[in-house]
Amino acid sequence: MEYTLPMKAHPSLLPDDGPGLDRRDLITYEHLLRDEIAAFLPHKSYSLYFPKTLDDMADGPMAEVAAGRAAVVPGERRVLLPLVLRGRLLGVFVAREARVRAPKATLPHLATMARMSLEKILLYKNAVTDPDTGLATRELLLRAMARAIGQVGDCLHPGSDRSLGNGTPGFAACFGLVAVRLHGLEHCQEAYGPALAAKALAEAARTLAALAPEQALAARAGDDTLALCLPGATPSACRDLADILARAMAELQVTDPVLDQRVHPGVSVGHAAYPQDMNGNALRLAAQEQAATLLRKALRAAAVAARTAPERAVGYPQILDEGGQVQAVLPLGRLTVDLGSAVGAREGQRFLVWPGEASPGAHAAPKGEIALLEVRRSHCVAEIMTQADPGQPLAPGDRLTRIHEAAPQAPGAPGQHRDALTGLLRYRDFLEHWAGARDAQRTFTLALMRLPDDADPRHTETALNDLARACAATFGPGATGGRHSLGGLVWLLPGTPARQAARLCDTLLARLGRSGTPAPAIGLAQYPWLSFSRADTLDNAAKALEYALLLPAPHLGRCDSLALTIHADKLFAQGRLFDAIEEYKLALLADRANTTARNSLGVALARTGDLAGAKRQFKTVLARNPKDIFALYNYGYACQRTGKAAQAREAYRACLAVDKAHTFALVRLGELAQAARRFADARRYFLRAQGTPGGHGLTHRYLARLALAQNDAEQAREHLHQALIHDPMDALALHLMARLYLDGGEDPEVAEALARQSAALAPGQPRFWAELARALTAQGKHQEAATTLARAEQQQA
Repeated sequence: MEYTLPMKAHPSLLPDDGPGLDRRDLITYEHLLRDEIAAFLPHKSYSLYFPKTLDDMADGPMAEVAAGRAAVVPGERRVLLPLVLRGRLLGVFVAREARVRAPKATLPHLATMARMSLEKILLYKNAVTDPDTGLATRELLLRAMARAIGQVGDCLHPGSDRSLGNGTPGFAACFGLVAVRLHGLEHCQEAYGPALAAKALAEAARTLAALAPEQALAARAGDDTLALCLPGATPSACRDLADILARAMAELQVTDPVLDQRVHPGVSVGHAAYPQDMNGNALRLAAQEQAATLLRKALRAAAVAARTAPERAVGYPQILDEGGQVQAVLPLGRLTVDLGSAVGAREGQRFLVWPGEASPGAHAAPKGEIALLEVRRSHCVAEIMTQADPGQPLAPGDRLTRIHEAAPQAPGAPGQHRDALTGLLRYRDFLEHWAGARDAQRTFTLALMRLPDDADPRHTETALNDLARACAATFGPGATGGRHSLGGLVWLLPGTPARQAARLCDTLLARLGRSGTPAPAIGLAQYPWLSFSRADTLDNAAKALEYALLLPAPHLGRCDSLALTIHADKLFAQGRLFDAIEEYKLALLADRANTTARNSLGVALARTGDLAGAKRQFKTVLARNPKDIFALYNYGYACQRTGKAAQAREAYRACLAVDKAHTFALVRLGELAQAARRFADARRYFLRAQGTPGGHGLTHRYLARLALAQNDAEQAREHLHQALIHDPMDALALHLMARLYLDGGEDPEVAEALARQSAALAPGQPRFWAELARALTAQGKHQEAATTLARAEQQQA
């Protein structure tokens, strides 16, 4: 006997209680809509039209569209498709240069196919939307973060084309991530039931979405975790928003309908910034892995906030300063803490210990003081230095706050405290020895060593012990060594200049090669050098080690002009412009022929607004090498920003003589031609730039501005659509699109959304706020418009 399984009925692929589509979604998913319609209606260009009411569509072909049917505009080769979903007209898709064969037979079906395209987009929206919160899914969040990481990567170095800003208002080479964890959700579910827990999660999601800026992406990052990705947000802006969010979440309450009582689920907020909170090998990972790493860091900060101060947000850098905790107390005055190298812990750092049951600020005195001895990735072994009351011993759960020391303590008896593995001084004791010995030396060199990160961790201790023995045999009895980190050593070579130390290190590396021990990276720093003090030598050795890690084997680097340039580039990438400028100047003091440092110094000066100083640096580079393409372009752009059009044009043409496919030089020449109202030349330059590698999407914004200058609104609209597909966070393109919608008498609500997003991306642009006020006025929101205009006047002032 055969059995057949009954078929289950599925009335619709689209859930009735799922998210719907609105006009803003058509803009968000515009590239998907274009591809879907192009599959059954080939066309060369297109635009979206959003009528205010159906009365605006009472005549001509628009009357057919208002009735839900596709229409052809006679003589213009334009096809109008109604975008109707669930009986509601969302907008009109205008396909240009489209040919419809057999219109009588085909047109009745085009509207149906357009509706099916909208249904596919709605299915995609359902797939990337969390059903419980209405926020984006974790997968979409990670993809958005990975895309932002790729954009930031283009601007991390001063030599990149986008480092001067390139006319993008409000652009920042960074972004922030805020994590919100409902750590009381499980207890809420057990005590009051799953319905109340789901209600608490949904209420937290609504609060997050309400406080999120226009350009931010709010998502559900886990069962009890929400996240907010803030493109272009600086660490300070991310911190400010996280604090606001923490205060709002602290007031979050839901009502239990059975017991009629209010329940606070317990919420904590943490935040992290990219690239400021990423360093070392993490920046070499793939973008998706970096995104997941940054999310973990924000979640760890939220966990620390839950333990220390739930009413305020905690940033990832704060974990080391105030988020540590004692894990276990060991014999012989030792203990373990939950800080590790992953959060920046280093040997020798000192911490105050506070009772764990209350915040540190509530006590007049700490319980004691500890110093880190052995640093692992996720935990440390520490030594108890002092204890306030023997009757109140340090215990698991006690909190830690870091002591920031300007200099090591006075020298003691370092020989009594040796590292058990290598027999060298522990890091803290090495610092004390160095503090006393360096003043007696007229010349000395510090050598900082680190074993390869990819070395087998099971053999790290053996390799470090072998390295210590080889160093002692090579450097001689006059040198003093210390344990610097888990896989690193530091050596003081008194009376030894850097050149001689480099020869000793060559001998050391040869000795290690014969014994099979992994060769370390070595950074050398000498005193005296430039204007650095003796105390600065250790920092200089760390800079030399950064440089050595970038060199091919053998990884041996000295603190020279290039090492300072690399360190300055790191400061530049972190947004510390003035620190970077000082470091670039020191690099030039060491080697005035370092054109890389001078180019970077010019870019950094331009970022601070000192365009005259930037031009001087670029001219100095060009005096040495007239074909330096970075200096040519940067000098031309600085001239353009200071109104020297002829000099800028000459520099850009010289840039093209070196590289005919230099995208940004072509774009700038097009801008100069447009400013001179030579529109044909401007279009020629922009089209040439469009044909260069990576220039296709970039140039649409400039072509749109050219079309607006020629009063061609339709062409401008088409280019702006393409520009937003290329970069959805293009503030200027969003602003221009909002203006076009308002000038064309289309739906002002859509224009408001675009204008609000452009103002959020570039709050320092008064014209963006003015356009937002105009969109609000068109909807009758006069009070909001007045407030927005006041904001624009404030920005102008």
